[in-house]
Amino acid sequence: MVRRNPPEKHAHEDIYVVIRDVFDEARRQLQDHARKERGDVKEHDVPRHARVLKKFPADEYGILETPDGRELYFHKNALIDSDFDTLHEGTEVFYVEAEGKEGPEARQVTVGKHGWQE
Repeated sequence: MVRRNPPEKHAHEDIYVVIRDVFDEARRQLQDHARKERGDVKEHDVPRHARVLKKFPADEYGILETPDGRELYFHKNALIDSDFDTLHEGTEVFYVEAEGKEGPEARQVTVGKHGWQE
């Protein structure tokens, strides 16, 4: 089923134009579906929030605490637009979770407020 609500155009007064546009939209939807099935379309990870629990400056990594109490490793290179040296314990961050060599880890870590709930 194809649903399309084109802007107010007089072009859709002609039934042949309507049929052409519906088939064009159906083709685009099928192509999008085929790309997803083949894995050509990358799903974007949704950033989650946490806070810095511990820092180990000598080893250039830290631990994040998630709202559900899990602890996630992050390396200083995972920080985006922030300096590891100025990052403090308790700082709220957003991150993308990924599978690391030794389990889940935080990547793409950015400093930001979320309104942490104790």
